[in-house]
Amino acid sequence: MSLTVTVLIPAHDEAATIERCIHAARTSSYPVERIVVVADACSDNTAELARSAGADLVLETDFKDKAAAQNAALWDITSDITIGFDGDTWPDPDCIRLMMEHIERDGLDATCSTILPAQGAVVPYSKTTGWGRAEAAFFTRQRRFAYALGRRWWRLCQAKVGRIQVLTGACYAFKTAAIQGIGGFPNGLITADMDATWALHGAGYKLDYTGDALAYTLDPEDFRTYRNQMRRWSSGYYQNMAKHRRQLKNWRSLLVVGGAIFDLVSLFFAEGYLIWSAVTGTHEALLKAFLFWTAVHTIVSSVLVATVVGVREAVYGVVPYTLVNYYNKWLYLCGFTREWILGRHYASWTGRQGRKTVITPMTAARRRTLSILAAATGSLTGLLGGYLGNSLLYTAGMGAAVAIPLSMVRLRGTGKRRATDTTTPAVTEEIPLLKLYDPDTEQTLQLQLPAR
Repeated sequence: MSLTVTVLIPAHDEAATIERCIHAARTSSYPVERIVVVADACSDNTAELARSAGADLVLETDFKDKAAAQNAALWDITSDITIGFDGDTWPDPDCIRLMMEHIERDGLDATCSTILPAQGAVVPYSKTTGWGRAEAAFFTRQRRFAYALGRRWWRLCQAKVGRIQVLTGACYAFKTAAIQGIGGFPNGLITADMDATWALHGAGYKLDYTGDALAYTLDPEDFRTYRNQMRRWSSGYYQNMAKHRRQLKNWRSLLVVGGAIFDLVSLFFAEGYLIWSAVTGTHEALLKAFLFWTAVHTIVSSVLVATVVGVREAVYGVVPYTLVNYYNKWLYLCGFTREWILGRHYASWTGRQGRKTVITPMTAARRRTLSILAAATGSLTGLLGGYLGNSLLYTAGMGAAVAIPLSMVRLRGTGKRRATDTTTPAVTEEIPLLKLYDPDTEQTLQLQLPAR
């Protein structure tokens, strides 16, 4: 007997896309038992459009939190499998079937599909002329290149190791008993999909990646939206690693996470060293070797990407991907510094439809500790410079010993701390509102849920 499926769609102001998402799920080549939409904190008619599009159940909530919105529906799902799509995502007709076959064949507890940008593939760009279209093409093509490379390389490597870093929140498949078994979707962090992934790892469930399954999602089309999304992703990555740090004792986890951080740190170190070599005219052979292997890496990556999205998109995407990849690494380095060193945590959802960013303030204890360390390190550097007779080293060290502690005084954050410990769900001040639509009476019932 085939496993039964409920499709769960969390949506926030997705009036432009929710009908297409529901239609794609309903016309899947694998039968879907129910489609449940959770319209969370919507200011448009997402809920009404979801009902008219044929959703079996539409919940209207005001959590302002994706995990909490999904949990509002999760405990009433009785199907064997819960398939999740974001409200701006459209699965291919065979997407659900391929994930289901993978789950049944390999005895999985969870998996996810390949995601590609919808713009330029299944929907047009939001801006069709001038700079707006060029900017949209630049960012979506670099993202398409990155996702396709993941399909043929880094996601497959993670799957082989047995530690998928994140089950893509835009298109995932969980055994309902598994996600309910960890207490539902964890919240309190700004990347709930990664939090759920590592919670499942920690509970011993079997996760994998279904590369052949495909879904399209709306990706950022301009620099500001892209930057906000990537800053959230980078901060969420380090928040999750801090929360699930005990799992790093497992060699699989350590290999995957350690490799990612090594790639981040070594990239800037190697680039800085090579630039210095080029400017000073030293180590010419090393520079030539680096350029050669960079060219080889680019060619191999482009060939792998071409097998997923075609030669044309691979050629158009390689330059945007290469440029933006450096920027991504910079954002992740900033996220590392902000989250783990400064202790200032992202505490709001930001992205294509995100709200204003809120960053928690640095604690007084951390400011004192970092100020003392900076003063000590700068002073020792200055003394070393004085001993060696290096005026530049002396000036830099003494300047850092004074400037860095002074700068710590101003690092107080831009908003109110959500929780004392960001590894636990934040306490909300408002009592959440849950709206239930009764199709028989065509009335909406409002329920006040207990405050968290």
